[in-house]
Amino acid sequence: MTATSDFMTNPALTALPIRMADGGRMIIRGSQRLLGAALILSAFGLWLAPGAAWESDVMLFKLILSVTAVIAGVAMMQTSATPPPPEIEIDTIRREVRLVRYVRGQSPVVLQSSGFATLAQVEHDGTNIRLWDAAGVFLAEVNLSDRAARNSLLAGLRDAGKLD
Repeated sequence: MTATSDFMTNPALTALPIRMADGGRMIIRGSQRLLGAALILSAFGLWLAPGAAWESDVMLFKLILSVTAVIAGVAMMQTSATPPPPEIEIDTIRREVRLVRYVRGQSPVVLQSSGFATLAQVEHDGTNIRLWDAAGVFLAEVNLSDRAARNSLLAGLRDAGKLD
């Protein structure tokens, strides 16, 4: 969790959903891992197959095929990695909450942005603050132990009419 007050340079929102209830991405990633492992194992199995021919032209073909299968298998296993979870940015100056995904080597992508005034519901319980977006979908749960940051956030939410 990050509490920040700097301005984002790229306010464009992505069209990709943040959460998927059906688990479609998990199934796709699992099948990519399975196919990648199968390609790597088949590349090694190509050399261990009984009755394999050992002529030079067949060996060159087997070598090219096995190297290509290993590279493709490793690439599929690398691309099937779970994406990093989004970070919560609370901007008390602009009075908005953003879910931002930081990927190494790329610029940050704003997944969702909601102003304090457009939040559907806010629950405050001690140091925990739960936020729901305008559609009523759970947005974030924040545990602020820093008193100044918590007071600034609560003051902004009170000014927007979301807390008593």
